[in-house]
Amino acid sequence: MGLKWAATAAAVLCFAMLALLLGMGGGQDAEPQPGPDDGPWSTTLKPDAVPDWARAPLLHAAQRCPEVTAPVLAAQIETESNWNRFAHNGKSGADGLAQFLPGTWAQYGVDGDGDGRADPRDPADAIETQAAYMCYLVAFCRKNSGLRGDLLDLALASYNAGPGKVKDAGGVPPFAETVRYIKKIRDLANTKYGKTETPQNSGGRAGAVIARAAEQATAETPYAWGGGTLEGPSRGTGRDSGVVGFDCSSLARWAYYQGTGRQITLPRTSTEQFTATRGQPVSVENLQPGDLMFWGSGGEIHHVALYIGQGRMIEAPQSGQVVHETAIRVKGDYAGAGRVFGGPMDIAANG
Repeated sequence: MGLKWAATAAAVLCFAMLALLLGMGGGQDAEPQPGPDDGPWSTTLKPDAVPDWARAPLLHAAQRCPEVTAPVLAAQIETESNWNRFAHNGKSGADGLAQFLPGTWAQYGVDGDGDGRADPRDPADAIETQAAYMCYLVAFCRKNSGLRGDLLDLALASYNAGPGKVKDAGGVPPFAETVRYIKKIRDLANTKYGKTETPQNSGGRAGAVIARAAEQATAETPYAWGGGTLEGPSRGTGRDSGVVGFDCSSLARWAYYQGTGRQITLPRTSTEQFTATRGQPVSVENLQPGDLMFWGSGGEIHHVALYIGQGRMIEAPQSGQVVHETAIRVKGDYAGAGRVFGGPMDIAANG
């Protein structure tokens, strides 16, 4: 498994038609797109599906880029080594959970646990390096815009067969092992290790809240410190006194108020919103669309964003920027998440 660099001519002929179905070839200006039958990738990890020692490293490593999620990393590890940290391929020299070749490890190896050395048989190092290398391959495939096929499929093919083979083929190369590799990881990530999220959670109300926030992201509404009311954008204060828009907490407040038909009114500040949802804390692996994510420390919260599913959120970031959708961030002073639906504000609003 992992980083295979060759295939037989017979395999090339046998799987040529299958490669075409996966998107091989195409115009030079085409962005990699999902195949017609591929479907979405699940992005939220089923925490009980992985060994206890792997859960934290997987969730940490999955923060490197939005395409490489914890379920994908878990499915890839099962495919590469079946969770055996001492796995070794005597023929290729590939080592560890993620089956890195010595040369690739020497170039990309990461000290994931900060012990001063990068060891392919150390789970924290192996998983962090696996994610770092996969994100590099995602960037490689995105940069080579002539490639056809799902972007993550292309990155997985690059991990298995080598990025040069993917570039030469114009997409997923027609190698039997590579085609099986992608299919197995996709199946495992979407079933055993991943759970599907949709904005229809919480009786469909989360979808309406998210839709309102998305309107402001589409409109690129400016960030305005102190701006934003229950009725829409308004003039900010202080350094943003000349800007009409939302700050982070007023955006969340407006989206909930408008998205629930004026039933749920969140407190005004991010600190107050954190306190109001503290009774329903949510771990990263159990986030659902509509949850509020917070940043700060010592009880002082300085930022809030609306989780929208698939590892993404909508936020009003800071002065000089606009409301936008982005990948979630759970590093630095991330303080946790809270759920509005089913909590005291929801119960009070609905009697």
